[in-house]
Amino acid sequence: MKLKYEFSIQEVADMFVAVAKNLETQTVEKVFNLNETGAIILQALQDGKDVSDIVALLLSKYDVNQQQATDEVNAFITMLIENGWAE
Repeated sequence: MKLKYEFSIQEVADMFVAVAKNLETQTVEKVFNLNETGAIILQALQDGKDVSDIVALLLSKYDVNQQQATDEVNAFITMLIENGWAE
C-alpha cells in the first residue's frame, strides 16, 4: 500500500483533521476528519510502518485484542484505497 498524498494531521478539540497535499504540486486536495485511532494509523503509515507494526502500536495504546487491532488497521487501509488516497 502506498499513500498518494502527503498528510498533515492536526488535533482540533477532540477530533483530528487530516489535510491531504498532492505529492507533486503540494496543493491541498482533500480535508477530512479522523478519530484518534485513525490519526495514529495514518501517521504510522506515513512513517513507513507496516500493518504488524501498527497493530502492535494500537495494542500498546488501547485495551483491544490483536484481532480487533488488525481489523481496525485493515479497515482503515481499505477506506484509504476506496477513497483514492492510497493504492
